[in-house]
Amino acid sequence: MEINKDIQYNQGIGKYKVLSSNAGVGSIITTKAGFFIMPQTVSFWGFIKTVNKQIENFPDQTDTLDIAKRAGVDVIDDPRFIEFLKEEQGIPNLKMLVDVPHLSLSEWNYPKTKEHPLYKKNKEINNTELPTEHFVIPAIHFPRWFYSNRKKLFKPIEEWKYIWKQERCNGGDLKYFAPPRDPYSKKNRIFKDNNQLKDVYEPLVQIPMLLICKNGHISDIPWYQLFCAGINGKRRELSNENGFELFDYECTECELGGKHELQWIENRNSSESWGVLKCKKCGKTHSLEGIMNIKPFCKGETPWNGIGTTSDKLCKASNGTRSTMQMALVTSNSIYYADSFSSLYIPACYLSTITLSSTLQKVLDLLNTKWYKKALESDPLLTKEDFWNSINIIDKADDAGYSLSENDVFSIKNTFLKKFEQEKDSREKYRYDEYNVFSTNERSLINSHNLEFSDIQLPDLLKPFFKKIQQVSILALTGTQLSFSRVSLPASKRIDGIVVREEGQHIYNEPIEKVFTLPANQTFGEGLFFEFDRTLINDWTAKHDPIFKKRFNQPPGELGKALKDEMEQYGVPLFYLLHTFSHLILKELEFSCGYPTASLQERLYYSDRMCGVLIYTTDGAEGSMGGLVWQGQPKLIEKIIITALERAKNCSTDPLCWEADEQQNLAACFSCCLVSETSCEQRNLGLDRRTLVDEDFGFFKNLV
Repeated sequence: MEINKDIQYNQGIGKYKVLSSNAGVGSIITTKAGFFIMPQTVSFWGFIKTVNKQIENFPDQTDTLDIAKRAGVDVIDDPRFIEFLKEEQGIPNLKMLVDVPHLSLSEWNYPKTKEHPLYKKNKEINNTELPTEHFVIPAIHFPRWFYSNRKKLFKPIEEWKYIWKQERCNGGDLKYFAPPRDPYSKKNRIFKDNNQLKDVYEPLVQIPMLLICKNGHISDIPWYQLFCAGINGKRRELSNENGFELFDYECTECELGGKHELQWIENRNSSESWGVLKCKKCGKTHSLEGIMNIKPFCKGETPWNGIGTTSDKLCKASNGTRSTMQMALVTSNSIYYADSFSSLYIPACYLSTITLSSTLQKVLDLLNTKWYKKALESDPLLTKEDFWNSINIIDKADDAGYSLSENDVFSIKNTFLKKFEQEKDSREKYRYDEYNVFSTNERSLINSHNLEFSDIQLPDLLKPFFKKIQQVSILALTGTQLSFSRVSLPASKRIDGIVVREEGQHIYNEPIEKVFTLPANQTFGEGLFFEFDRTLINDWTAKHDPIFKKRFNQPPGELGKALKDEMEQYGVPLFYLLHTFSHLILKELEFSCGYPTASLQERLYYSDRMCGVLIYTTDGAEGSMGGLVWQGQPKLIEKIIITALERAKNCSTDPLCWEADEQQNLAACFSCCLVSETSCEQRNLGLDRRTLVDEDFGFFKNLV
């Protein structure tokens, strides 16, 4: 169907896409008409505004279910996640997470409101009608510059709208301007609307180039200033690595009076050229050769918060100098990197059990009341950390009649040294709570519609490698987006032992104290949990340390910096082992029982006190009705693991794949290890099948 007016231009968008890695606030989305639009801040989303208004108008209202009913939304129950977000994101007044309804996205939105389930539900409960904006994510066309194929004129969309009305195209009615149409290019065709005949106009062409900076800002290229700087001989300064003042460049008037009237003239003699900018009046031109290299100072624009909005502070680089921008195409991956986070729902009864068991508590009591106390008698200034480092807790506990695992040691150490008050890595601690539920319980403590699991009887062949494998028959995952960045993924670093993450651009624009709610998605599914034997991994790592130091010393590349920092915090070989094993099982499930890898996902439990993997599928994906849990039966899972490892010994692209050393991936390619990026937590980085099956240093070499 051809789009001839705004009501046809509506862009339907699924609830899971709006918080995904490539389609959230501030991203660039391609519409069905082929244009590019940018979703605006969640502070403008209709249902978020309604909830915030409810909370502000009724501050004494504490029941989130009551708030949700009055606001016409569905609330997500995950109090643990809310407390984490309040602390980690510094939004102390966050009260609730709201389930994202299926929405519409466009500058012109006419969703079928009365057919939406939330509309009907609200009508039944409150006897009120939800407005259209409740189901709309406001968006803007971005980039904002378009040109006419016929006149070659080159203008922002606001000027094209003005010309449309001035030229009285279809009566000057802007509803016929959608999608952005060229008022100078009328076709010899008509269409009928409400029994009236209207002319059809050719669409304008959107410029597919923009400017981005590492701090997450994004801008249209200031084409008029670029043209003026070009004709004034500033081409070299434009690409100066130290930056150039382009946005505020002082332009001179055209020789024939007034501003230059820009045209975009394509160069048909060179396929690699972007063409030239030309003033229609005076005829001066500026070649766009080298435009990819321009380095203007960043203006700090945040158009997702509204056209013309800028950052409150001067945009600066990490070294304190003014930040520069770089040119990018709208389809470039560097345009948008979402910082999303998900939470596995844990019922309250488990949270109270994330403490020391009775056996570990007895060992802790011996530490405090006997061993450490006796050491203080000899050295009153002895700190707990120095004392801990001077003993072998496993041997001392063994002498006292208690057997400790590596995980037990971490638990006792953290409690003895009181590390829980100042966690070194808040996200690692959050995942550890989930991991600990699986690791310390043989089966679920209660029947729950959010979490049920149980151990399987480990096959003899797998016992040396795994501490346990569990069938997770029910799980619930809540996900939201925290921020986003551009140019490169946000990295993390340690300051005084604490992991500090680079802060991206927020998806909201209210003051922190006014952030009462965030959009989120909750999915239900099933999975398989694998916990590796930590002692065996430590021995394996120590035995092959010289090989690993040499093998894993490759440069990370721009995309892999954040991952390399994380791996260096908790152990590089361990990450390659866990991540590659996860991908091999994902691929094997596709081979052995028909699961498309895109319908499966991984959850890595990786740190100095975690070594496990959760592979799961959720509602809406193939086989989320018990099929994945069925594969966890001892005989089936043994066959799946061994076959996956056998298959990993050979790849159709060997020997090239086996000998590869491309940044964060080594022996890994799409034929053997890489999966759909929607299934992978680390963008298909950090994979090496030789870590598992190499005849010299592979972790599972004795199994295959």
